[in-house]
Amino acid sequence: MASDNNVNARACGLARLAEASLVAEARLTPKPGLVDCATTGAHTDMDLSTFMASARALGPLFAEYVAAGSELGPADPAALADAVRRIGVRAEAAMFAATDGVNTHKGANFTFALVLGAVGALGVDMPADGISALDENDVRKVLDLVSRMGAGLLDHDVRALHERVSASEGSVELSHGEALLLARGMQGVRGEAAQGYPQLAQTLLPYLRSQRSDRHVPGGARIVLLRALVKLMAELEDTNVVHRGGPDALVSHRAFCRALDERDVSDDELVYTLAAYDRELIRTNVSPGGAADLLSLGIFFSLLESLFTLDDISY
Repeated sequence: MASDNNVNARACGLARLAEASLVAEARLTPKPGLVDCATTGAHTDMDLSTFMASARALGPLFAEYVAAGSELGPADPAALADAVRRIGVRAEAAMFAATDGVNTHKGANFTFALVLGAVGALGVDMPADGISALDENDVRKVLDLVSRMGAGLLDHDVRALHERVSASEGSVELSHGEALLLARGMQGVRGEAAQGYPQLAQTLLPYLRSQRSDRHVPGGARIVLLRALVKLMAELEDTNVVHRGGPDALVSHRAFCRALDERDVSDDELVYTLAAYDRELIRTNVSPGGAADLLSLGIFFSLLESLFTLDDISY
């Protein structure tokens, strides 16, 4: 059995990679409708410094997710999900304290709670000297465990939501995600988790793996991740877009991103087009936050697979 010191060192190391993934996603520029180094996107209550403060606040709690997984192991996904959810309540409070009540990473916190708990439970270690900590088969095992954890949480939360609505006789206060779940059946981040993050497994990671040779080109990682974001936005049922702009906004958003992806434009045209689209989403008050959260998760797995190094994403 690994010593407590080794477990703690592994937990802190994986937490640092997760925190770096949040930072890399936030700093990636230009991102349509999202906070980045150039604009605040379709947001008036946050900027890049808010995201940096949030990522720093979440880092120590990320280590706790890994440690909880290491302690409990993978045998009981429901118990593991319950353990990380209880830590997640404290993590969310730390985020809100750091941001003066602004929701920067609520969805990402939920996602990383499950993923870090799973990598802890499965004994995933840090990559070292160019040797990856995970291969594609290992990633499938992690996402399978996440799926089993997420399915239990989704079932519990849906039942609890319906019970709460029934007991309230229509006067219950709902989150944006809960309202969309009841009104449109959109399961959002909970549904993505219960399915093992299909867009991560089927769209994002295969693309990032195919771009290994471009990562060390100056600015290469940034361009690769911008193209990856476009691919995600083209496919993801992003409840953040629906909340702000309605279902028609999601249809238009995905169509725009799908067309841009299919055009396979030059790097310069990609940046120009995304900057122009940022201005359009600011005008229409649309922010594809679900895609941003999923991109940060893709960066994390890319670090574990040694597709990127920390230096690569220090743009």
